[in-house]
Amino acid sequence: MRHAFMRLSLILSLLCASGIASAQSTVDMKGTWTGTSRSIVNGMPAHHPADMPAKSAGEHRLTSIKITLKIDGQDDGRFWGTLETAAKVDSVIGVIAADGKRVRIVQKGRGILEGILLDNESLEYFYTENKDGSSVAATVLLKRQK
Repeated sequence: MRHAFMRLSLILSLLCASGIASAQSTVDMKGTWTGTSRSIVNGMPAHHPADMPAKSAGEHRLTSIKITLKIDGQDDGRFWGTLETAAKVDSVIGVIAADGKRVRIVQKGRGILEGILLDNESLEYFYTENKDGSSVAATVLLKRQK
């Protein structure tokens, strides 16, 4: 009787562990995500040219730009694609954390996006860049396009 109970306990433990592992499966990031930034910039970063609409904030500019993140491929928790605005298109690479929620994306030659998947269709991120005399701090809520 004791061995049967131990076997049953072991089987139940394994089933629970496999259920937890499958519940934290990696989100499929592939597709097109769009949103509009709320940015503060200093200098002339590539995605925020001087001729775009902006509100002055001392030596800084307050801008909003439409952003399209296209994820072309994914392997496990790693993905790649492009980030596009009206001014420029950049290659991006990224990773999803083990929790299946936190995301880090690097723009080639630019800045870093740190975000969280609010659900399978919404990604909120913070963007920072400090390069060649230009600085950007921005937040964006991206929605996956169907």
